[in-house]
Amino acid sequence: MTAGIYVGLLTTALVGGAMYAAFEGTPPQRLGPRRLLPPPLRTSLDGQDTLFLLTRRSEQDATDAPGQPAPREQVELHALALPDLVTRFVAHLVTVDRGRIDSRGSHDMRDGLIGEQAATIWLWLDGLGAVSALDGKLLADQAGIAGRNAAVPGLASPVRGQLRLADALVFDPRGGPPWRIDPRDFVASPAAAPSSRSLPALTAPAAFGPGGPTAFRVLEARFGEGWLGLPSSGLSLEAPVPARGPGTRFLSPTAPGVGVTQQLWRGAVRMGSAAPPGWPAHFPDRFGQAERLVDVARLPAVAGLTLAGFLTAGTEAPILLTDPPGVLVLEGMPGRGLTLLRLDAAGALLWRAGLPVARVTSVMPGARHLVLAGLGPPPHEAETLVVVTLADGGVTLAGLNTPG
Repeated sequence: MTAGIYVGLLTTALVGGAMYAAFEGTPPQRLGPRRLLPPPLRTSLDGQDTLFLLTRRSEQDATDAPGQPAPREQVELHALALPDLVTRFVAHLVTVDRGRIDSRGSHDMRDGLIGEQAATIWLWLDGLGAVSALDGKLLADQAGIAGRNAAVPGLASPVRGQLRLADALVFDPRGGPPWRIDPRDFVASPAAAPSSRSLPALTAPAAFGPGGPTAFRVLEARFGEGWLGLPSSGLSLEAPVPARGPGTRFLSPTAPGVGVTQQLWRGAVRMGSAAPPGWPAHFPDRFGQAERLVDVARLPAVAGLTLAGFLTAGTEAPILLTDPPGVLVLEGMPGRGLTLLRLDAAGALLWRAGLPVARVTSVMPGARHLVLAGLGPPPHEAETLVVVTLADGGVTLAGLNTPG
């Protein structure tokens, strides 16, 4: 076995930076429901659109008394083929004492998927590891990677904040130059210089958040000169509308609250005088040019929306669709199932789909299918995966505890 590379372990553990094989002959286990260990990751493997998830669930001996707290947790890697959410494999990665794995449900959490490159999944579970994206088997652990790179200081005991994605996984030693780690042989090279051989495309995980009434939503979308906006129904736009603040917004970025309905508007963005509104035409104009919103029109076919916004993937810009060009609008009252609408670039409604989630926690766009991770309505708030067909709004869903 090549030093530092461990291949073919069916059940492995990544604890304190070291993976080890699970012992045989364990008593029957009682397992709790799976919970997402975010973030999810969507990538393509040999042309197959695939979703990767880390999940965690409690583990205890079946002989333990009912109601006794579980002393351990399992972490598994799931690969699901899209768009049907068919399980490709489930790999047991680690069993640890309860509470050992970082449980913070936030975007900057330590533990979770880091990225995929060359069919290698980089992940952090109380240490750096690499597993195969094809079957979930262990490829390398932190000690093995460090053993192949004795010249890289600190690689045997990195902290999560020293790892980032560029053209590959990059390790930033304290006080030293950065190093690029090739996922094909786990050999590090100086990241300040170009790689000596071509690197495959790298896929980062999706943005993740707790969800909420305005999560993954913005109030404006632009298509070149074309503009769509979702102000409150009581607001009347009169051209020319001046830009507001950085990023050439024309609406306040603060979404209308619960109980305030919204109305779709369209317009065109063109350069015009930057003079204050109402500046007399016969006064000297030394304000220069700035973007102005003109040709504004209310679109009554899309009205009465609540907590609505153009869907984003966690960025400040909405997802722009093609064939035909357009956007997605997410809306709905807190605690209820959300609604997704597809609009074309002129604001015409193409379809409307009800979603089985009340909160969206991750958005993963694609050419033909949108993938969402979210939480179902209360009281259960089940963690749910949703695939939406962009052509017609068809919905496929699966829970984290769906058999298979």
